[in-house]
Amino acid sequence: MALRFYGKGGSQTESCPSVHGDDADGSLVIVGWPVEDPEVIAKIMEVSHIEPHERAFRVPKELKKALWEACGGHDPDFD
Repeated sequence: MALRFYGKGGSQTESCPSVHGDDADGSLVIVGWPVEDPEVIAKIMEVSHIEPHERAFRVPKELKKALWEACGGHDPDFD
């Protein structure tokens, strides 16, 4: 497996949330904060399902560009 790093941000420490792409299968690997707020989980469950082995993760808006690029986008102007 070869992970390609696209960006990190959202905190002032070395342990920032980050976005990576797996070159082997094209999937994204996202490091963020696990969502534990029952209201947020309930909203997700209105349109989707979270399996017992799955977690929702929150990533900061500073990583929008990194997510875009990891999905194959070309340098959009994110404010």
